[in-house]
Amino acid sequence: MFYTRLLRIPLIWTIAVLGTMTPDPPDEDQANNAVQAAPDAELTQRLAQAEIVISGVVSATARFEAQRPGFLSQHDPDWWQAAIGIETVEKGNVTAKTMAVLFANSSDIAWYRSPKIKKGDHGIWLLQSRDPFGKPVPGLAVVHPLDCQPITELVRVRTLLKNATKK
Repeated sequence: MFYTRLLRIPLIWTIAVLGTMTPDPPDEDQANNAVQAAPDAELTQRLAQAEIVISGVVSATARFEAQRPGFLSQHDPDWWQAAIGIETVEKGNVTAKTMAVLFANSSDIAWYRSPKIKKGDHGIWLLQSRDPFGKPVPGLAVVHPLDCQPITELVRVRTLLKNATKK
């Protein structure tokens, strides 16, 4: 970093260097916090939109047949259902030990980013009542990549939920 002063000598403009200073090395914690801020903001938004947040293990998956529309659109989500054995409830009111969760099994361009759940998946599930396009879904579902978090993120999810309720 330079400190300068503009000098004017008749018909000539010049800059005199008064001194230099090396900046302090960046604070590692500050840098890490800045890097983590955007992903935290996105996940906080998904947590706020979620009806229920649980952690658990998927015990089975099957095609969701109930209430299938007579006419399937080109971008049909192809709803499947996962049975999740609940370990903890982080948000919402759930007393059951297992819960049926919908997910879009379609690889269509409208749904390719939607989580595809398989038996044995262990994670944190942000259950939504609307799809990414704002339309209601036939049950609680994971519809966005952030709606399925690895179980190793449980402390982070709890912290974000706690901080969101303080605001």
